[in-house]
Amino acid sequence: MAPLITLRSAVVSNPFRRLAAPVDFELEEGEHIALVGDNGSGKSTLISMLSGGFYLREGTLRHNLGGETYRTMKTVRFNGAYGTTEFPYYYQQRWHAQERENGISVRDLLAQEPALDGRWRQELYDLLGMGPLLDRTIMVLSSGELRRYHLTRALLSAPKVLVLESPFIGLDPETRELLCGLMELVSARLGVSFIMSLTDVEMIPPLVTHVYFLKEGVCSAKMSRDEALRASSGRPESRLPLPDFPFALSRDAGYENAVCMRNVSISYGERTIFSGLDWTVRRGEAWNVTGPNGSGKSTLLSLVCADNPKAYSLDMDLFDVRRGTGESIWDIKKHIGYLSSEMHSGFNDNLLAVEVVAGGMADGYAGTGRNRAEDLAVSGSLLDVFGAGKLAQRLFPTLSSGEQRLVLLVRAFVRNPDLLILDEPFQGLDRRFRSIAKAAIERFCSDDGKTLLFVTHFPEELPAVIDNTLELHKN
Repeated sequence: MAPLITLRSAVVSNPFRRLAAPVDFELEEGEHIALVGDNGSGKSTLISMLSGGFYLREGTLRHNLGGETYRTMKTVRFNGAYGTTEFPYYYQQRWHAQERENGISVRDLLAQEPALDGRWRQELYDLLGMGPLLDRTIMVLSSGELRRYHLTRALLSAPKVLVLESPFIGLDPETRELLCGLMELVSARLGVSFIMSLTDVEMIPPLVTHVYFLKEGVCSAKMSRDEALRASSGRPESRLPLPDFPFALSRDAGYENAVCMRNVSISYGERTIFSGLDWTVRRGEAWNVTGPNGSGKSTLLSLVCADNPKAYSLDMDLFDVRRGTGESIWDIKKHIGYLSSEMHSGFNDNLLAVEVVAGGMADGYAGTGRNRAEDLAVSGSLLDVFGAGKLAQRLFPTLSSGEQRLVLLVRAFVRNPDLLILDEPFQGLDRRFRSIAKAAIERFCSDDGKTLLFVTHFPEELPAVIDNTLELHKN
């Protein structure tokens, strides 16, 4: 039987997306393949090549999928939290009650997608446990629930091949295990072959049978799962020296408590996110905010960084100022450097990476900020600190998802903030960039006046400066 997908000596016509060497790739019936490589190694380009998204200057692409490619091969991208839905996503959209409570339902969104037939639609809903989610709006879904929604949408046409880009980013261990189980169930029941992109071989799920490694635009020969694991064994994550920043870290912060919440509760409709929360974050403390997907971590941080309008009705102080007493959101944000999946999903400015970083100097979310020469110089130096100097003159939309995440992380530091709020900052970063970023966070927060709120589902990612933990529980 002919392979499902074959690439032979393939070179794309677009010189800006062209890999460093011609690509050979093959997916056989019953195989599941992982594409493993560092940020910017060419994984997304290869996925676009496999689906016919690039015109080939050289080589051939062959599909043996038994129908039109747009029905028999689907791609799901998990690089953002909510930006992959069918409607435009804007930053802060998730925190507005009207968007959450009166938006389009999951049922109506899925109804827009043509299915193999009506019976198959209901069977798929039952298979993936979509029943409890159908009458909810997309904005209230947790990260794990969003994965189920996107899988359901992609599977409605009963494809032969399902491509998942970065499927495990932002998921807690329990939800990652659930997603692995769903993939195995879909493979067994429907005969779907999976192709997925990952940054680390340790993330390869049990379903995968074969691996292609990508490095600096070169795709390896096809390896069995066991061969790939043996080839990658014994690579400890290195510890890097603490870097120097292009500005003096210490300054008079002018406050004692960054956050003070008293009996704070948040609800949307009938769902309570958390209730009765008392929490004080003193200047200079470093907190790990932890809990499973859907426990309210991102909602809590949205209150602190002044993105969530519900903060005005709560009993809370930010930087020793009571919320709702006349302060502007810019009075709050001038103290804060922030990174989250919501920010990443909503950021679509067609700017150079160095301009994106410089935009963090000014009030507001998008744009180049003051764009003065000294701002751009500091921004370029800060990209160097994070090992990303080569990205400075590249347009943000042309970067890989991991490279975009790194640039937005650098942006959080550029105005030398008193409080860093980092929600899954290493999401999508490869091993090298994780190590560099972790060292930079530790160096920055080694100053007595710097305060840190840090979210991750991986304990090994926690910076050494963490000295407090707030654990949230799913209601």
